[in-house]
Amino acid sequence: MTKTDGITESLGRFLDGSAATHIAKKKRRMIILFGLAALLITVSIIVGLFVGPTNYRDVDIFETRLPRLLAAIGVGIGLSVAGAAYQAVIRNPLVDPYIMGVSSGAGTLAIAVISFNFTFFGLLSIHSPYTIAVAAIFGGLLAFGCTMALTKKAGGTTNAYVLSGVIVGLIFGAIQTILLVFSGDNVSNSLLWLFGSFKDVTWTHVPFIIIPTAVIAVIILRYSKELNLILLGEDQATQMGLNVKRFNALILIIASILTAFCVAFVGIIGFVGLVVPHLCRMIFGGDHRLVLPASIAMGGFLMVMADLLARMILIGQELPVGAITTLIGVPVFAYLLMKRGKMYNG
Repeated sequence: MTKTDGITESLGRFLDGSAATHIAKKKRRMIILFGLAALLITVSIIVGLFVGPTNYRDVDIFETRLPRLLAAIGVGIGLSVAGAAYQAVIRNPLVDPYIMGVSSGAGTLAIAVISFNFTFFGLLSIHSPYTIAVAAIFGGLLAFGCTMALTKKAGGTTNAYVLSGVIVGLIFGAIQTILLVFSGDNVSNSLLWLFGSFKDVTWTHVPFIIIPTAVIAVIILRYSKELNLILLGEDQATQMGLNVKRFNALILIIASILTAFCVAFVGIIGFVGLVVPHLCRMIFGGDHRLVLPASIAMGGFLMVMADLLARMILIGQELPVGAITTLIGVPVFAYLLMKRGKMYNG
């Protein structure tokens, strides 16, 4: 569409009143969004601090529940924003933040540390609370680098990103399985990390979850308009001045770094980054200026609720939060696949 055509269309919409209607709808959606965000954040804080298997009067809220609450909110936000970014770039809402092999790479090196005391050839201390996290971040980014290299060789298309991620994920997954076989008595600790848990989160971990999540989420929010252009198709986005391949690579790198930090301290938590962005699109439409802020609010809320269920389903025993999000996410994913899967044929 030429500039003249765009002006003509805008003028036509103004004359028939549709422009005013469109602006009014946008304002209503923004009001709904801010109201929903305020409600979900308030509920998350109240539930995270004052609800649990042990009466809140009997626990030190500042030392136990508050760091866990902040970590859950941070991870929920990070995975949801990363999922929305991946889905926009790949142009398929049925992909998640782990599609680039990040989870498999992170899990492989985390298991190496947990089960075999791997310390990067003496560079890290096995007694450090950050060793597993550093290994997970490095493993996730290593797998992502392999995916990007393979994608470049395969032509750099959106399908190449997905298929390369699957291939790299399978390779690291196979190594992960072999490590688990020889884990011995440490296999339970390895499996607990793989399914995700906020059980061991302390104040020493919180800054390394919250700060990267907040910074990277803001960066991705900054590119909301460009993400909207991507949805128009590569040709139209290019005509409007966007270097699509460079932009896609940038967003995937940023989103993968965000995902790596999310899994570093709490393990792999699935389906949040898949389900939340799509639910936000169903409520607010496809505009990422609304989808991304909505994903922030809904992602943090969902993660807090999942962590609460993990603590309360079996009193005296804590379930992996990743198992809870999977139980929630699988039915939703199945619904999306059956109802909307035909729309996304690659």
